[in-house]
Amino acid sequence: MRAHSGHFRFDRSVTWKKLLPAFRPLFTKLLEESGQMPQDPEILAVLIEENLRDLRENRKPEGYNREGTMRMIFPISKNVEFYVYSRTKTTEVGRVVEALSRILQKYRLKHTVEWDKLLAFQDKK
Repeated sequence: MRAHSGHFRFDRSVTWKKLLPAFRPLFTKLLEESGQMPQDPEILAVLIEENLRDLRENRKPEGYNREGTMRMIFPISKNVEFYVYSRTKTTEVGRVVEALSRILQKYRLKHTVEWDKLLAFQDKK
């Protein structure tokens, strides 16, 4: 399946703090699968710790908003949600989103995935 984005929406019972145990494997998997793993392990540790600090305080994390082939973005919203986004419509987005969904299932974080729900990228009819 080709997509620009996969949008993860969590059940109402899921809080930002409940994402804490799953965040490290989730974030690392995104970086590995999209070929964006930093060369320096200290850079990775800092990126993860910045996000974990927010999650510990039950706040929305910043995510990974640097330029790259794919991004993990936490939109400004009252809901616990995030999306994986790519500027181009590709099968890689589907593969990465499915891998991240399996991690969330492993940590029993109830969620749904919606495809291409970003208004800027919705196909014109």
